[in-house]
Amino acid sequence: MKNIKWETLDRLRTSFEEFETQERYIYIPVINLAYYPAEPYRSNYYGIGLLEEGEITFYIDLTEYTIQGPAIIFADTTSIKRWDKTRRTYEMTTILFAEDFLQDKLVENNVLASFSDLSSLGGCVTQLNQEEFESFRAMFKVIDLHSNSSNSYYTEVIRGIVYSMVNEVAHLYEKYGNATKSLHKLALRFREAVGKYCKEHRSVQYYADYLHVHPKYLSQVISAETGLTASEWIQNQVVLEAKILLQDQTLSIGAITEILHFSDQSTFGKYFKKYSSITPSTYRHNL
Repeated sequence: MKNIKWETLDRLRTSFEEFETQERYIYIPVINLAYYPAEPYRSNYYGIGLLEEGEITFYIDLTEYTIQGPAIIFADTTSIKRWDKTRRTYEMTTILFAEDFLQDKLVENNVLASFSDLSSLGGCVTQLNQEEFESFRAMFKVIDLHSNSSNSYYTEVIRGIVYSMVNEVAHLYEKYGNATKSLHKLALRFREAVGKYCKEHRSVQYYADYLHVHPKYLSQVISAETGLTASEWIQNQVVLEAKILLQDQTLSIGAITEILHFSDQSTFGKYFKKYSSITPSTYRHNL
């Protein structure tokens, strides 16, 4: 599991050989977090997981979610994911799929892109009532029944079910929002901006100017909404991006310094150590 910057369907397919896997999707009837990296990672696939029982803790970007079943979890390709592997008391059914798996239906309706814009957090986590839970369970049951099917149209059946799930998740997001409290619109816009631009810009002033607000007001809102100052949020996001890059052994620390727009390697090393307590080299060595 070392040296992983991006988690891919191709790599996971070798781990999930016992499950139903195709070129553009993997159906996992029973989740096993041992297959996933211990460190933060991005993925080249979308995921929908139905948490049937128990409790699970995970992170989408810098937001922590602790959710109890029944619940639905959606994660897209833009977010940084991390799972708490210490919890084992849960049951979850999952399907992972490439964006082009939905083909024309995705192009026609642009569901995933619209959904990502709505959430601004790279995913959605929503508690389900019994009726909603049964609806998702029925859809996963259809996928399960068509796993390894001799029906020549089974891929189209599964594609249709995934498309329906995406629409249902989008509806639930509009209905309930995320499992965490609703955030101030300014906080959402700030978090989205930091996710996009933190490699180039690390000052609160830049984001205040970008959002057309006073830096002091921005910091007050972010602190009230997240418990972190605007500066701390930026610092944490930069360190998270650095950790993702450090997992790619083909990138030298000097190259990472340039990607993150630090003036030199020493400055990057001091910044990383200040906010993560270890040096970039030590972090990479411990992977």
